[in-house]
Amino acid sequence: MQKLLNLLLERIPSHDGCARFLHGRGKKWPEFEHLSIDFYPPHVLITTYREITNTEKNELVEVISKLGLNQQSILLQKRYVKGEAVEALTGFIPEESYAVENSEKYLLNLKNPQNIGFFLDMAVGRSLLKKISKDKSVLNLFSYTCSLSVAALKGGAREVVNVDMSKPALKVGEDNHTLNSIDKRNAKFMGHDIMKSFGNLIKKGPYDLIIIDPPTNQGLSFRVDRDYHKIIRRLDEMTNNEAVIMACLNSPFLESSFLVSAFNEHAPKFMYEEKIYSSFNEMEVDPEKGLKILLFKKRS
Repeated sequence: MQKLLNLLLERIPSHDGCARFLHGRGKKWPEFEHLSIDFYPPHVLITTYREITNTEKNELVEVISKLGLNQQSILLQKRYVKGEAVEALTGFIPEESYAVENSEKYLLNLKNPQNIGFFLDMAVGRSLLKKISKDKSVLNLFSYTCSLSVAALKGGAREVVNVDMSKPALKVGEDNHTLNSIDKRNAKFMGHDIMKSFGNLIKKGPYDLIIIDPPTNQGLSFRVDRDYHKIIRRLDEMTNNEAVIMACLNSPFLESSFLVSAFNEHAPKFMYEEKIYSSFNEMEVDPEKGLKILLFKKRS
């Protein structure tokens, strides 16, 4: 485990916020492809995508104990089996915890065996929104727990409309706005199926900035390869001149060219401008397998 210790020591950030120390699924280190290790001070979250032995668990605890993090607990999330409870390798599973990123805080649910309510790979997207949202009317599609809305409003957005079919996720999103002292009169929260709500969304527009950050597969309601273009072809009637689209894609099976082609075919008024990869793309052999954020701008 000396190699793992060395890798983690290289990635301890200078700031005291949340961070990913190991992104095994980036395939840069074959022996650790099944692992990711995240730090949400004061808790370490290890995620494994295959079963690991008690000996391996003990080795991981030993390595992390040498990092000098002063963590209260080391937790293990088992993604190889659905619904398997989170295990506390040391310490305890907290009832309340937060991701701290720059000056913002976001609620976490570290008891959840699948999604804890926050995505570290989107740090670049939140940073981008703080730079480009000033005075803009923003539509945030597939908003989940609304971290992108918080970032946009911290960047000076005039208003953000958050849309997600999960009302519990939106409730966490509202709490995230309160946690960051954001006036919720500037944010709206709509618990709707996006694919059935275009008429309502168009009425609430037009928008200067639209964020599209869908799950890869949401069953019958949405699938990236089947449905993304249905959103893209409605963008013209939802936007002002000079509007910007932040189109996200997090499928390992679809590359950036998928989005570029879809915009060319279904929204030709929107010109491709820029591409940004995941916040931990340096830990990926092929960044196209991870999160891609593409910016498009509407021609007047």
